[in-house]
Amino acid sequence: MTLKTRELPEINFRLAQASDIDALCEIENQSFDIDRLNRRAFKRFVGSETARLSVAANGDTIVGYALVIFRRNVALARLYSLAVAPEMRGQGIGRALIARAEELSLDFGAPILRLEVSQKNQTAIDLFASAGYREFALYPDYYPDHSDALRMERELVPNAMVLPSPIHFYHQTLPFTCGPAALMMAMNALDADVAMDRNLEIALWREATTIFMTSGHGGCGPLGLALAAHKRGFDAEVLSSRDGPLFVDTVRKPKNREVVELVHYDFALQAQDAGIPVTTGPFGVAEIEQRTKQGQMALVLISQYRIYGDKIPHWVVVSGFDDRFVYVSDPDIGEDHEPFNGSDCLSVPILRHEFDLMARYGRDKLQAAVFVNKKAG
Repeated sequence: MTLKTRELPEINFRLAQASDIDALCEIENQSFDIDRLNRRAFKRFVGSETARLSVAANGDTIVGYALVIFRRNVALARLYSLAVAPEMRGQGIGRALIARAEELSLDFGAPILRLEVSQKNQTAIDLFASAGYREFALYPDYYPDHSDALRMERELVPNAMVLPSPIHFYHQTLPFTCGPAALMMAMNALDADVAMDRNLEIALWREATTIFMTSGHGGCGPLGLALAAHKRGFDAEVLSSRDGPLFVDTVRKPKNREVVELVHYDFALQAQDAGIPVTTGPFGVAEIEQRTKQGQMALVLISQYRIYGDKIPHWVVVSGFDDRFVYVSDPDIGEDHEPFNGSDCLSVPILRHEFDLMARYGRDKLQAAVFVNKKAG
């Protein structure tokens, strides 16, 4: 890609190389006072399978860059950072870097590009707005100086996205509390008076835990989550492809398996007494969509393998559907070294067939979902 300008013979755009890192660090330090990418970060992104770091070069001199990050099998990309050397600004290089970032996103299979920009940076806000980006949310206390960020996005393929149900994001604070975090997001979407905080997160985990992991704490099964929602005045329904205790085959110690079984059958009796419908048998995206159209919030068990490469069961909350995508809010923003945040995890578009594959865990292709709704009457 080549950009013609009046003052420069040409600006060339290419992927960054290790030899560019010194120049990238210099541009970064000249462009930002806080929240800077360091040398280690640039080194990690050069050649990364889930990032594209593009540079703008005037001859042999690097004059700008754009960094886009991705998640596998997720149709959403994030424009993580963009900067142009101060002496080269005002010549269209920033706008061309945005266009380059969009091309790389589409090449990766991500037709929606999101970003965060400081509310203090009106120049950047105007640049993104002129390139077709719209504001869709505010991220309070985003930057190290506690200033807010605007969330902006652009649909690179027209009509790729239909706005999903309004969900406020909650980040799970422990590795084993994805179920409680997803349940809190669902309950809060149905009733704004439900406060999403750590007290509730831990209380829900204590109530809903059924699973012994290979080491450490247990996770939450569908019956436990449904009972926790019911206890708080919500209607709940469970779909499971398997009758009986889930994940028991992954528990090595016989005594631990006994605990899993005892908890499961106790939860099953409690669910029966509470009148919580439990349906056993395979199901798919169509059944989940049908219930969400009836106003229910869906918590769905997925395998993290197709996103993170980890063979771990994980709960997410579905926030909407369209003809192409299932929109999922994922309480897991990754490890501390990964450049993801709530904006990347809220209403993330996943191709329908990919989600159908994700929503099957392990060799037995286990499926489980919990549907939560306001109590009738």
